[in-house]
Amino acid sequence: MKNLYDERGYLIKLECTRTFNPKERGESEDARDLSVFFTYIGAELPYYEDAAYAFKNDAYVVSRLDIQNGSAWNTNALSGFYGVELGGTWGSSENTINLKDPGIYSSGLKITYIVPPQMENSNAVMKVWVNDELMKEVSISEAGEHTLTIDVKEAGGKEREYLENAQRILKILLKDFDRVCQKYNLKYYVICGSLLGAVRHHDLVPWDDDVDVAMPRKDFDILLQHVKEEWGEGSDILFVNYDQMGNHAFLDFMTRIVYMKEEIPVGVYRKIHGKGRSDIENHMPMDIYVLDYAVDSVKKHKFQMNLITLIYGLAIGHRAYINYDEYKNRDKKTQRIVKTLSAVGRCIPLRFLFKCYEIVRTWNKNKDVENYYESNGFIYCIPWKFKRKWFGEGTRMQLGELSINVPADYKAFLKMHYSDYQQFPPMEARRPTHSVDSSGIF
Repeated sequence: MKNLYDERGYLIKLECTRTFNPKERGESEDARDLSVFFTYIGAELPYYEDAAYAFKNDAYVVSRLDIQNGSAWNTNALSGFYGVELGGTWGSSENTINLKDPGIYSSGLKITYIVPPQMENSNAVMKVWVNDELMKEVSISEAGEHTLTIDVKEAGGKEREYLENAQRILKILLKDFDRVCQKYNLKYYVICGSLLGAVRHHDLVPWDDDVDVAMPRKDFDILLQHVKEEWGEGSDILFVNYDQMGNHAFLDFMTRIVYMKEEIPVGVYRKIHGKGRSDIENHMPMDIYVLDYAVDSVKKHKFQMNLITLIYGLAIGHRAYINYDEYKNRDKKTQRIVKTLSAVGRCIPLRFLFKCYEIVRTWNKNKDVENYYESNGFIYCIPWKFKRKWFGEGTRMQLGELSINVPADYKAFLKMHYSDYQQFPPMEARRPTHSVDSSGIF
């Protein structure tokens, strides 16, 4: 497995405990709060030759900060710094830079800076954070030029270990799922971030801890008939449908297969913790989306989606708890709806809600329609329509060492999901989503 941060990049934060203001000191009209003057931030031995290597598919990083008489300034990759000046840039109290260069891991992170006379004997400290880990604290009270080199090999070790284990387990699940589908001649397609990884990285996305597959309704129903013989007693893999969370608990409408042979700290089931089944906690799942027919009529589709949303809102009343703080960034109307529906839903048997859901999600199964929709996806994604012709028989593609099935027109699928899918997302989005440190509204 490649080094995670060579591909994702390093988030470097430089925090200075003191600053000075030239205007307040009566030295000039410069009213900025300044700390030290940075002349270089990057690898001790850079991998890339260019001073600020431009990544065609990643606008949010630079290879290093090495300003030479007005070098280009990437505002997506830097914050806190005051901009280009002759030979460097002034820092503020908190400065961040997103770096991507394999040389950082192999040779160390080098920071060259000048402490101005105004900061001499100030008892100031510069804290260096790498990927949210404090790596170094140095005094910046001695005037003059200083160079600091930090070994970053241990930075993010816990996250790297988690992702290595998560991706290894996910590939075990995907490989066995592919085996079962080929055995019974069932159509399936790797989708979403997993498909993006296969196309853009030729493997899983380096920071992804999730694999998503989708199956047409007909194939999914056949799969259900073979679950016990393929993943029954004694198997390392457990098939868990949305109505099998135990003790009348509701998580979501997703179907999953779960790797039971070893534990890993995942937070997927946190919302049923203490109420639902406990045997699957801290076990990695793989999501199985069901592709049901989407009616062509816009009004009828919206009506069907509203009913599914209503049922979902009622069903969340059967979770172990609802953290309403997760909805604080939503509009007040949504917050009221969530509280009302969940309160009402607690009074309705979950089995009845599931029956209603099954009726509504398959309304169009006998109709001749143009599109699919993911009837058991995350609630905000369920209304999305996908052209049936995009999927077809599918096509084989490599994902690391695995051969998988993807939509026939995978480019159209990815373009709908991600627009310019070859571009990397902002640095803050390059995080695993299933770990115990992640959270989500739905």
